[in-house]
Amino acid sequence: MVLSMDRWRGKVAIVTGASADIGAAIAKQLVEEGLHVVGLARRSERVEDLVKQLEGKKGKLYALKTDISKEKDILKAFKWVSDNLGPVHILINNAGIIQQTNLTEGDTEKWKKIFDTNVLGLCIATREAVKIMKAN
Repeated sequence: MVLSMDRWRGKVAIVTGASADIGAAIAKQLVEEGLHVVGLARRSERVEDLVKQLEGKKGKLYALKTDISKEKDILKAFKWVSDNLGPVHILINNAGIIQQTNLTEGDTEKWKKIFDTNVLGLCIATREAVKIMKAN
């Protein structure tokens, strides 16, 4: 059985952590399948480079500078998407950070950065996406 992405063509997807590696690969594949993809990243210039590479593909990539550890950045990004592209159909929560630390001598500030990005930020993004999805 071959799975088709045809039903998603023209739909809106948000990919967090879209500036490199897995996030960039997911964003690229979704654009090639015909989706409108918003790549959220702290290093938006790397997403902008990917935007240029994907010109002329079935879909389109948009780069938004967003620090997923900051709620105001996330809310601003979702507002931009709703105002400019319409409702979100897909959310790929890919953003994440690693900090060198350990349990016995752990740096509390590093733990907070990890938690704010890897847990809280992704929960906020999910909350915002679900609100939009339920309304549409």
